[in-house]
Amino acid sequence: MVLGNAHSLDTATDPAELHSLLRAEAADLLIVDPALREGQLAEAIEEIIAQHPALPVVVYTVLAPTAMRFVVRLARLGVQHVVLNRFDDEPRRFLDLIEHVPAHPMAELMLQELATPLRALPVVVARAIEQLFRSPARVKNSQELARLAGMAPRSLYRHMMPAGLQPRHLIICARLLRAYTLLRVPGSRLKEISVKLGYSDPDTLSKLLHEWTGRAPKETRREVPPELFVRLLADHLRREQTEEEVVEPV
Repeated sequence: MVLGNAHSLDTATDPAELHSLLRAEAADLLIVDPALREGQLAEAIEEIIAQHPALPVVVYTVLAPTAMRFVVRLARLGVQHVVLNRFDDEPRRFLDLIEHVPAHPMAELMLQELATPLRALPVVVARAIEQLFRSPARVKNSQELARLAGMAPRSLYRHMMPAGLQPRHLIICARLLRAYTLLRVPGSRLKEISVKLGYSDPDTLSKLLHEWTGRAPKETRREVPPELFVRLLADHLRREQTEEEVVEPV
């Protein structure tokens, strides 16, 4: 009822299934009920949240003393968003929360870099690009980005060309931003991150990182701060724009 057709939903019925799901998928958001099964899963949910510090979390539960005790425990782990069943879960409001919570600071930094070309685009196209960077798992190719904007791929290209943007480059850029976030999680592995981002071979992700930033994954993990990583990606994106605008003399 809340998500409609714009998002995909995976469900897990126990902590082991959720853990496996998060290892295999690049989730944008985790929605949990710590009061499920009378709170028997609360401790396992806390452990999973602690293991995935970069994954935004929304608690969706009931207004009851036991549930509120679990909410307080999760708040100590940094969980900030709580939706109460039958009180503030009106579908439109809930969907707004789901779409805005995954807005990682990295994505917002990149959108600031793209502010000028985004202003030159139709509102629906600019919004689709914003959603791409905030939830890159939603967009696997240019066709899906066009669908997010509510138009045909050819129309999307026509709107983006004057702004010097290419759907393919934006999709790669959004994935590399998410790769950086995942790389910085302690214990993360390049192979697992590659699978989450849709790359069957970790070498592909490694090559893209080097092509766009001049850094290897290990160097990126240890030495590159967020602001520098965003700037490197933005500079590469601008170079791609400039190279495509160059017209060879006749």
